[in-house]
Amino acid sequence: MYLEEVKMTFIQPCTADAERIRFKAKFSIDISEILPYINSVVKDAIYNKKIQSLTIRKEFRIITIYGNDLAVSKAVNESEAYEIMDLVKDLVNNTYERKDEIEPLYEMREKPDILEVYKYLPKLNCKKCGEATCLAFSSKLLSGMQNIKKCGPIHEEDNKEKLYEVENMLQIMGYE
Repeated sequence: MYLEEVKMTFIQPCTADAERIRFKAKFSIDISEILPYINSVVKDAIYNKKIQSLTIRKEFRIITIYGNDLAVSKAVNESEAYEIMDLVKDLVNNTYERKDEIEPLYEMREKPDILEVYKYLPKLNCKKCGEATCLAFSSKLLSGMQNIKKCGPIHEEDNKEKLYEVENMLQIMGYE
């Protein structure tokens, strides 16, 4: 086993959401060399080569993996914190075991902006999604407050390519 232990070193209420917690953990070894491989495997990861970090959004949680440390915000409770630590440990170890089969990705994926997503929306301002405009819907999509499933027109046959583009952008952000 490559990464033997992930040990919690800090836990506090989350500053962004008082109902949740944030925590930090320490790895038993430096895993920096595996980060570009994980970046390749986890399609919605954001890799930062300069500071050797990889950030993954899992629903509302933000998981940042560094060479020696793990930082997580918006975890539900301490029990979930331990589940996340196990998840990261498994991700690191599984990626390490398969690294000969994986092409490492050293680039940082670019986050799309509101206008880039809006470009692919139907632009009908039909309000069926609950938003006043498609531009407002685009903004809510990127913030995680809306779901692409709420946009009926983009799911029509004529818009399949546009839907594919928006779904790819949302995947980069860590949304389903």
